[in-house]
Amino acid sequence: MLPTFSSGDWLLARWGSFSLKSQTGFLRGIFSGGIFSSGISVDDVLTIELANQPGIFYVKRVSKIDREKHELYLLSDNPEGTDSRQWGWLPISSARAKVICRVRKTRAR
Repeated sequence: MLPTFSSGDWLLARWGSFSLKSQTGFLRGIFSGGIFSSGISVDDVLTIELANQPGIFYVKRVSKIDREKHELYLLSDNPEGTDSRQWGWLPISSARAKVICRVRKTRAR
């Protein structure tokens, strides 16, 4: 996910099962419709696990949501990264965590 995240950065994430966030739920407050909710919306950053690569986790940004099929189209912030341009649409069940915060690595002085 370069340039957004760098090697050594720590990510704080909410692990668990997820649903698609209501399109009208954005102003309901931080705990009911905000970053701590279990809803997924466009531009959220997720940790995903592909069914054919168990145990390997990817960090990708939600680009599109198909609400009828419950599928996500995920892109890397790095234009050369591997993402839904190669994988296609992914089931929402691929989502393992929703990234809510980054702690940058310290730089040597």
